[in-house]
Formats: sequence, structure tokens, C-alpha cells
Amino acid sequence: MTRTDTWSGGASQALGAVLGAGALLLPAALAPQPGPWAGIAVAGVLAGWCLLVAAAGGTEGCGPVAFVRDRLGPGPARAATALYFGGFATGQAGVALGAAEFVSLGDSGWRAYAVAAGVLGSAAAYAWRVPRGPSPAGRRLRLAAVLALAVSWRAFGGPLPGPGSGGWAEGWTGTSTGSWTGAALLVAVPLLFGWVGLEGAVPALPRRRALGGTLLGIALAAALYAVLLGPPAGAAQAPPPAAAAVEAALGIGSAALCWAYCRTNLHATATRWTELTGRSRRGGLVAAGLIALAVLALGRAARWDLPVLLIGPGAATAALYTLIAVAAVRRPRPQEPTDHDRSDRFRVLEGAARSAG
Repeated sequence: MTRTDTWSGGASQALGAVLGAGALLLPAALAPQPGPWAGIAVAGVLAGWCLLVAAAGGTEGCGPVAFVRDRLGPGPARAATALYFGGFATGQAGVALGAAEFVSLGDSGWRAYAVAAGVLGSAAAYAWRVPRGPSPAGRRLRLAAVLALAVSWRAFGGPLPGPGSGGWAEGWTGTSTGSWTGAALLVAVPLLFGWVGLEGAVPALPRRRALGGTLLGIALAAALYAVLLGPPAGAAQAPPPAAAAVEAALGIGSAALCWAYCRTNLHATATRWTELTGRSRRGGLVAAGLIALAVLALGRAARWDLPVLLIGPGAATAALYTLIAVAAVRRPRPQEPTDHDRSDRFRVLEGAARSAG
């Protein structure tokens, strides 16, 4: 039995896969609009999805793209890679705008978009010059810093959303009782931004301890998001100068971590670009940066805020999970493996949340 074939190993791997920048961005974008139950409902659906994929052999050993290729063929596998590329590229607009709003303490006007463009440009330039991502120890430290900041924001009263963020789903879907389902679905899509990474961490059903740990990890992540997305308990009143100083410190720290995730995500996007086109990693960085800048420009022109920008990567995540579920109900395709097939099959592709989030 390996270390991951235990409850604790499975839970640790699931939490490490899904927790990331979403722990900062989702509360800033959505809280307290969806309340705790929206996140719990999404986690319940994902737990059922996890059992379906586990019964089909899981994705932990081969990776989600190879899982789709083995059951649906090369075309759907390319579609899965394209969904990764599109989700990563569009998602960086949201990560960059989140960094800008943190450092400007909730301002989502044109200055925030200008700062977001600077975040994207500097992260892309660093990724161009330094092709390596952080070490495993660096990733663990970054995740610990994210969780510490998320808890600190919560203790202080919650992240400051940009103007117009509160009540955004209600404003789009109306205020009648009959529109509640539409609002819930609208909120669930950006919530999936915080769950990318699980698709590559599902163990096979016979590994019952690891699978039980994965489900435990889903439950723990759902509990964390339920706390972070719930309405803030009345924070202790601090003198205005102290409150401003604490907000500024938390905002700068959160912005710096968002920048770090943006840089790592651009690396991941370049990898998907190479897999799709066979072209260079640097070309992928340019393509991803231009797509993210275009989304930012469109967001500014349409007066979109952070919750709306997270719909793009959330929708890509929903499509990817749906594609994997369709593959799970199909039998593996008979094929003659080649050296290229074998190398792809056993390469685990890292999910967006592990890089992003």
C-alpha cells in the first residue's frame, strides 16, 4: 500500500488539487450572494461525479486527457485539451482583475482594469524568462499562504467585493421566487473555478481507502468554501486607521499571490498550447496573454466585474467534467498502443486549481 492508498493520503491529494487561488477570488467575487448551500450543492454533485469516474477506473494514474482518449478517441481528447487551454487563458483575466481589486481594495473601475493588464503583462514576462514553475515545497507554501489570507479576510469581515458584485445573480435573474433556480445555476458556474484539479485526482474504485479519502477531501473543501462564501459574522470594530492598515496589508498579500498563480497558470496554458499545436511554449504564452487581455478589454467595455469574468473558466470546467463523465460511461476503445500513446497515457496533467487554484 502506497502513502496515497490511505484516507489521509487521498484527502491530502484532493485538497492539494482543488484548493488554490479560488479560496481568495471566489469569496471576493461572490460572497455573500450564493450563501453556504450553493457550494455544498456543487460539492455533492462533484462527489457523485467522482464515484462515476472511479467506477470506470479513475483518472489519477493516467490523467483526464488520456482517460478521454482511451474511451472516446483522439478527437474528444483534443477537445479536452482545448478546454484546458481555453479555461486557463480566459481564467487569467479573472485572476489578474482579482489581484487588481485586492490591491485597490474593491475598486473595479478603469484603474483596476489597467492594473490587471499590468499584472498579466508582468506575469507573462516572468513566465517567458523563467520557464520553470515553483517547486513542490514552494507550491505547499503558496497554498498555506492562500489559506492563511482567506481565513484572515474572513476573521476581519470578508474580502471586499468590487462595486456591483453584491447581488449580481439576483440582478440578472430577477427577484421573484421562480427565478431562484436560474440564480443558483448562474452562481454554480463560477463556483466551479474553485474545483478544477479534481478531474485528475480520482482514484480507481478498488482503491477504497484512497477513494474514501478523496471524498473526505471534497467534503472538507466544501466546508471551507461554505464558511468563506457565507455572510460574514460581525467583525470586531477596529479603529479606522488600524482597519485601513489591515485591509491594505491583506490586499497586497492577496494580490501578490494572485500574481504568482497567474504566472503559474500561464505556464500551464503554454503546455496545453504545445499539446494542441505542436508549437513552442513561448508561442503559447503569447497566445494566452493576448486572449486574457482581450477578455479584460471586453470586460471593461461591457462593464463586467470579477464574477462575470469567472463564468468563462467555470463554463470550461463544466464542459470538461461533462466530457469526462461521458467517457466514464463508455467502454475503453480497443487500440494498438504506440510509444507516443504510452507516454501520454501515464502523464498526469495538472489541473487549473492546482496551478491556479
